[in-house]
Amino acid sequence: MKTAVLMASYNGEKFIQEQLDSIKNQSLKPDYVLIRDDGSTDQTVQTVEKYIADNELQGWSIKRNEKNLGWRSNFRALLFDSLELETDYVFFSDQDDTWKLDKNEKQVSIMEENGNIEVLSGDLEIVKLDEDAIIPHFFVFDDKDKEISKYPKRVEYLSGFRQGMTLAIKTTLVKDIMAYWEPRFDILTHDILFEGLSSLLETGYNFNHIVANHKRHSGNASGGKIISVGDPKEKHVYDLEHKILGYHYIAYHVLQKRNDPQASVQKDYYDFVSRRVENAKADKFFPVFKQVLTDWSYYANMSGRIRDLLFALKKMK
Repeated sequence: MKTAVLMASYNGEKFIQEQLDSIKNQSLKPDYVLIRDDGSTDQTVQTVEKYIADNELQGWSIKRNEKNLGWRSNFRALLFDSLELETDYVFFSDQDDTWKLDKNEKQVSIMEENGNIEVLSGDLEIVKLDEDAIIPHFFVFDDKDKEISKYPKRVEYLSGFRQGMTLAIKTTLVKDIMAYWEPRFDILTHDILFEGLSSLLETGYNFNHIVANHKRHSGNASGGKIISVGDPKEKHVYDLEHKILGYHYIAYHVLQKRNDPQASVQKDYYDFVSRRVENAKADKFFPVFKQVLTDWSYYANMSGRIRDLLFALKKMK
């Protein structure tokens, strides 16, 4: 049984060594640690290279991206990197957090005992480093007193159940998802994708114990809103076409590949988002208004309907 840790780095020299220590000192040693740096202008790469050399770490590597990909596409690239290796489990890692030293061992043990689990997240402790830090909201499971809780099914693209840096994932699911994660879906968030799809497959669970300390500061790559009503209409369209549409495209194809009857539902959602994109690009208010009424039940919430209507009042530049 082999495992790989996937870490995206960018200007992380201040905190990255703490996380490297917590990975190196895991009770279940990773066979591979793959790090992709997204164009750091500080000493992140040099710090990691020195750490690997000083500790004579086999299977550890850091690769510099030829251009800045953004953290979402950087994790996508790391997932493809992992498929070049023989692994059974992969773990996502952020550069500025620290894992409990038995995190990976406990998660793999649970997943080995429960063969149906393909994604296992965990609870974490928030460490707020400055007043401007955005504190994420965490889903509360009804049976949180149990050792593990099953993800409730989510057919729409919504926020995840836990942070990506807590996830343990079976390589079988990675292979299925990456077969359909096309480059055009460049702002699709890796943790929401894996958590959401595993909820549909009924193979996603949370380990109801703290597995990591998660540092929040004003420089965190995630945590803020991606779309606001003050944004240009082009950003609204790009978000629909390159993220939400991508989620349903991948979900549909993976479910179809696994002969899951929910595939037809995801196809309906894919068609729904395709109509949203087409109507938004048309730059006319009435088609959007009509879709909000006719496709009312497909929207995850009222904010999605209001978003479409408000941006329908804007024009593409």
